[in-house]
Amino acid sequence: MDTTDKTAYRVEEGADLEARRLEYLGAMFDPASTALLERLVRPGDHVLEVGVGGGSIARWLADRVGPDGRVLATDIDLQFAGEPPANLELREHDITVDPLPEASFDLARARGVLQHLDRREDALERMVAATKPGGWVVAEDADFWTFESQAIPEPLATVCRTLQDAYTEMSGHDRYLGRRLVPFLRGAGLVDVDAEGHVFAMHGGQPSAEWYFLGIARAGPALVSAGLFDEDTLTRALTQARDPDFAALSPIAVAAWGRKPA
Repeated sequence: MDTTDKTAYRVEEGADLEARRLEYLGAMFDPASTALLERLVRPGDHVLEVGVGGGSIARWLADRVGPDGRVLATDIDLQFAGEPPANLELREHDITVDPLPEASFDLARARGVLQHLDRREDALERMVAATKPGGWVVAEDADFWTFESQAIPEPLATVCRTLQDAYTEMSGHDRYLGRRLVPFLRGAGLVDVDAEGHVFAMHGGQPSAEWYFLGIARAGPALVSAGLFDEDTLTRALTQARDPDFAALSPIAVAAWGRKPA
């Protein structure tokens, strides 16, 4: 008799996929993030990191602010955050509802968080409130226009679009928030708002593509169960995504930042 806990196995398998996805996401997006943060974060600063994910940027920030600074990194799920150094506090926290100390941070930052929230205005308002007057608020989110406007093979294009549409309906996800970050930050009362962005080539089976397609591999079975497409379609789509000949432009990675008025 097989006494293996199949549910526990599936959870562990899903966690392994997510850990790998976060590792690849960091490899592709951390260099641009840290290049921006080097201009805004000084030794001794107090920094808020919303959405710790795999923890790579939180640890980088802890090193950047040094022993006289501190970093508070929050997430609804801390299982992938890793072991924090002494000046990094990890806190389980929902940015849309849970309190934060007001006017306490020299910089508050969120990457790949706001576009996933249906209450993103509340989240940004809390980030601004937690920032000291004169401090910086940074938001980094994607705009999928470049990815969706190019020739993607079928059924991969349909699977990607179906996943995004389902996520939008379920959670209010905005896959085009990147293009709206500047007015979004200005609408929250920030000044000196600026932005930059970049794209890169996604190559089949490489970290440049797997940061995205591992998410589809993890979410796909739930969409199959919901009847949005069948398992064969999912399998063929992921095979296309991992073909060494596959190449496509990534979504636009947009970073916007503004200062809280002093």
